[in-house]
Amino acid sequence: MKRTVNALLVALMVLSAAAVYDMKYEAELAAENVHKVERDIERERAALSLLKAEWSVLTQPGRLQDLAERHADILKLTPMTADHIVTLADIPAKPVEPAPDVSGTDDAVPHGPAQRSASAGRPGHDKIR
Repeated sequence: MKRTVNALLVALMVLSAAAVYDMKYEAELAAENVHKVERDIERERAALSLLKAEWSVLTQPGRLQDLAERHADILKLTPMTADHIVTLADIPAKPVEPAPDVSGTDDAVPHGPAQRSASAGRPGHDKIR
């Protein structure tokens, strides 16, 4: 009887050691994955920092002024004057268009904000139009 109990305890100890080894292996894999994700995040942060610096250089007012002057013949920009500023009442109303023919398809209906939110959960309507 003692041998059976001892053999059972040894088998239980071997199974426990195998389980601990498996948990340790899975923990090491998880730690490697965490480090990989942290490196990816740091790489993306560096890329974002570089893009912000590039955006800052590209949008400098002096550079934009130089580009506007260099391409003035193409852009045909004019300096802003007081007569460019108008009130909302001076803007003409948008003409009303007739309602499109809705022949059973959702594509014939123009998608405004209400239609976009109503069709957001349906298949085929995940693109913003």
